[in-house]
Amino acid sequence: MALIDLSNPDGKFSILAIDHRDSLRYFLRPDNPESLAAAEITALKIELVSTIADLATGVMLEPEYSIPQVVDAGALPDGVGFLAALESQGYLDDPGAGVTTILDGWSINQAAASGAASAKLLQSYHPDRPLARAQEAMAAGVLADCRKVGLPLAMEPLFYDLDSPADRHRVVVETARRFAALGPDLLKLPYPGSPEACAEVTDIAGGIPWAMLSGGGTFDDFADQFTVASDAGCSGFMVGRALWGEAVKAPAEERSRIIIDVVRPRFERLVAINER
Repeated sequence: MALIDLSNPDGKFSILAIDHRDSLRYFLRPDNPESLAAAEITALKIELVSTIADLATGVMLEPEYSIPQVVDAGALPDGVGFLAALESQGYLDDPGAGVTTILDGWSINQAAASGAASAKLLQSYHPDRPLARAQEAMAAGVLADCRKVGLPLAMEPLFYDLDSPADRHRVVVETARRFAALGPDLLKLPYPGSPEACAEVTDIAGGIPWAMLSGGGTFDDFADQFTVASDAGCSGFMVGRALWGEAVKAPAEERSRIIIDVVRPRFERLVAINER
């Protein structure tokens, strides 16, 4: 498998992100996240993929609730590949507490055997914090192991603990610099903060494509930011809750209508931006 299985003929990525686990539990049941049953999570993911993935070039999945469940349900259209999340959970409460680990009971070999077109590694990261170098070393080790089995790797270093909103530009650009130097197949990054910062990231990445994540904000904000990033050389998007948040929070009897009437047109809007 290769990144070509996740992109359009022009090398652009339109990725539906549904690899959420802990964050989805907190999003839907903030007062009692553990009350959300695994079967409910899986059903949500299958419905989203079944209804949206024909518009996508790829889907982000994880091994707890969607690999192999989404695949076995026949929800993925022909020609739409998936990225397999590698990271364990538990980073939400204290993102700087420790180095990222691979999910227990899961491995790079298993991700490759699952039929994934790429692995994905999310890491909490800030270039100025004590764990920065250890997180970079962990990412480098995972990349080396992915290379051994011929599995591409998308790296997602996600900032935390900004000193101020004005520091976003510097932090995202410096993060892109350090992780691009490791040589991943794809970088997944938050909006860097401005057209100039987006252009810096594109320049730093060189031949490495970078895709913009939605980060849980509003859809309209994400679409506006992605337009800026796309004009500055960003290679695509990976969109999650900003796209489908209202649908999964809606009563079950309204969910299908919202996905069709709201979520699909949103995804179509992003694809149109991506393919200009």
